[in-house]
Amino acid sequence: MPARDFLIDIGPLRASKDFRSIFIARVVSLFGLGMATVALSAQVYDLTDSTLQVAVVSMIMSITVLLGSLAGGVMADRMDRRGLIVCARGAAALAFAGLAANAFSDDPSLWLIHLCVAWDGLATGVSVTALMAVAPTLVRPDQLPAAGALISLTGDIGSILAPFLGGVLLALAGPGPVYAFAAGTTAITTLLISRIRRLPPVVDEDDEEAEEDNGSLRVAFTYAWRNKVVGGLLTLGGVTALFTMPVVLFPEMVDKQFGGGDVMLGVLYTAPAVGAVAVSATSGWLGRAARPGKLLLAAAFTGGCATIGFGLSGHVAIAFVMLAIAGAAGTVYEILEYALVQHNTPDRLRGRIVSVTTSQDTAGDIAGDAEAALIARWFSPAGAAVFNGAICALAAVVIALAVPGLRKATLPQGWDDDDDDDDDSSGEADDTGAAPVPETAAGGKS
Repeated sequence: MPARDFLIDIGPLRASKDFRSIFIARVVSLFGLGMATVALSAQVYDLTDSTLQVAVVSMIMSITVLLGSLAGGVMADRMDRRGLIVCARGAAALAFAGLAANAFSDDPSLWLIHLCVAWDGLATGVSVTALMAVAPTLVRPDQLPAAGALISLTGDIGSILAPFLGGVLLALAGPGPVYAFAAGTTAITTLLISRIRRLPPVVDEDDEEAEEDNGSLRVAFTYAWRNKVVGGLLTLGGVTALFTMPVVLFPEMVDKQFGGGDVMLGVLYTAPAVGAVAVSATSGWLGRAARPGKLLLAAAFTGGCATIGFGLSGHVAIAFVMLAIAGAAGTVYEILEYALVQHNTPDRLRGRIVSVTTSQDTAGDIAGDAEAALIARWFSPAGAAVFNGAICALAAVVIALAVPGLRKATLPQGWDDDDDDDDDSSGEADDTGAAPVPETAAGGKS
């Protein structure tokens, strides 16, 4: 295979102007959000001198994102998704403007911070869910892995650079300018999304269950239960979200197991992102994988084993390698999960199915930290890491054996049209503004 085939596939950016606009909007938005997160934690701690209050703000954000994701999934399957994203990002811009105004005041209010954070969490949950449901209608079916890789790469890079830039601006000017910057980037995101075409949900004429769809979450869960690929992915995703890499254990492990300080802690936090970026940047081969379902299960198993290796490691260098492998495996899983879920879900259900996967991640962040902390208290931080990794690896094996439909799942390969430049062939709207959905994505059971 030529070396260029391993480079990240930017075909979706060339082929679809609307996807390109959404991609740019996501990059701009992630930088603003990442910078604001740093400022928020620092401001709350400065106001209260309490780590508990910082945790309370984080919890408010997580819970409201969860609620927004569930509501956004339902709304995304009932109304024009472009309009929904524009309204949600506009609301988020107001939240950041409120945080900025509060920070510039002589006596910043903690309750106003809580209110703005809750408002932003709801808006972010809605917009992220609708955005993820939109992307598959803008690219060809065979470009879904490439689209997933591009989306993953933006998140990985943003998680590395945005907090650093936010810390620099915070040190130079304080939290107010950071929030103002976030409000500006969110406004730019809103403008970019408003320029794409209308994106109402599409109902496939051959979908016999469409008439019985009342737009509820129950219908989405029923579909997932019947579709072995989607159901298997949601089951495995729920387990891996709860027993994921326990980053909450890093400080104690650095102190007690590795005997290091703040620099070593920063190295451990960076390690998963290093592996993730390496995979995203060389993900071109994922779109040509003959058995993506089997590869996804192997990635979940590898990530679990790497987490076990991290828990058993006695040296920080080995720990770094294990975490990087876990980050790389997690990105392979994330890209293929995105492609397989989108390919096997009819467009009328995409918003709700995406909301479930997003909610799993959010709920996993909330409950997973508590789970890892409890296991670490009963045994040790290393034991908690080993336990979590073993659960994830075992879940991958069980799902592989119990759900052959997922193990055998495939994705479209290749495309006859050689003209990839701004043709929007996969997502060109008809007179009603609706994007056609390929028959292969119409939701047949595996």
